[in-house]
Formats: sequence, structure tokens, C-alpha cells
Amino acid sequence: METEKMTVEKSFELITQVINQARDRFEKNGFIYLFWGVLNALTSLGQFILLQKEYYAISWYPYLLMPIGGVFTIFYFRKKKGKSQGNQIAKIVSYGWLFLAINMFVVGFVFFPVLKENLIPVTLILLSTGIFISAIAIKSRLLLFSGILINLSAFICFSIQWIYQPLLMSIVSVVAVAIPGVILMIQNKRK
Repeated sequence: METEKMTVEKSFELITQVINQARDRFEKNGFIYLFWGVLNALTSLGQFILLQKEYYAISWYPYLLMPIGGVFTIFYFRKKKGKSQGNQIAKIVSYGWLFLAINMFVVGFVFFPVLKENLIPVTLILLSTGIFISAIAIKSRLLLFSGILINLSAFICFSIQWIYQPLLMSIVSVVAVAIPGVILMIQNKRK
């Protein structure tokens, strides 16, 4: 069997095809961005309300919904996996998100006593990293701007009182995660 030498044009064509396949997969999965954006907004808003009512000891309880969201996501992608196979870029992004999600859970549930008022900014930095990597992998300006917005909000969190950080995270989750998820879903339906 003779192997054909790849030309520069064929290489770029193959790379473009792989990126487009990954973009299509993530546009189809815009629902998961919507899901996590809404879940994160609701849990952080729940924490903000509990903090305002001075229920400090139980203010983290809404975040107990996050592991349930993680289980839902696993079942969601297992169901989807049978319908379509991802290419290497999609796999890298998916495993990157898995790695970041595990880190967010460990940071949130194990290192909370150490991080205290810096927990939300650190979590937002991790979230922005995942969004930013997804944006670069699928060449999405929408997700790129979302990642930058989330990252900037993380740095803003370092300078505001910790009881207002959950409110900021809630707003950012809607604006930079849920709304882009809706837009990705709409883009997919147009195709």
C-alpha cells in the first residue's frame, strides 16, 4: 500500500474539517452550556440569598446540586456518544472539561476552608479556562468573549466583598455561559 504525501492544502483542509466537526458537535451540545449556566446561576443566587438572610453556616447548601448536575452530564453524554463519534479535538476539549470539573468540585468541596472568600474567584478562573479552550478549539468568537468576560469577573471578585461574589457569579453564569449555550443551539438548528 502506497501512502500519499500530504500537500499543505490537503493538510489545511483536513485540519479545517476536524475543527468544523468539533464545532458542529459543540453547537449540538449548546444545551449543556445552557444547563450548566442556569444551574450555576441558580446555585450561586441561592447562596447569595442565604448570605443576605445571614444563614452563613448553610449558605453553601445550594451547591450540593452541582454533583447531581455532574451525574446528569455523564448520562447526557453517554446517551449522545452512541449517536456520534467525536474527533480528536472534541475529545481533547471534553477531557479538558472533565479535568476542570473535577478540579472545581475538589476546590469547592475540599478546599473551601482554605480558600474562603477566594473560592468563587478561583472557580471562575477555572470556568473561564474551560470556556476559553473550547473557544480556541472550535474557533468560536462567542465563547472566546465569554471566557474573557468570566476571567475578568474572577478578578473583579477579588476586589468585592465575599458576600456579593455569588451574585456576580450568578449574573456571569447567565450572561457568559447560559446565553452562549442558547446561541449555540440556535446556530445548530439553523444548519
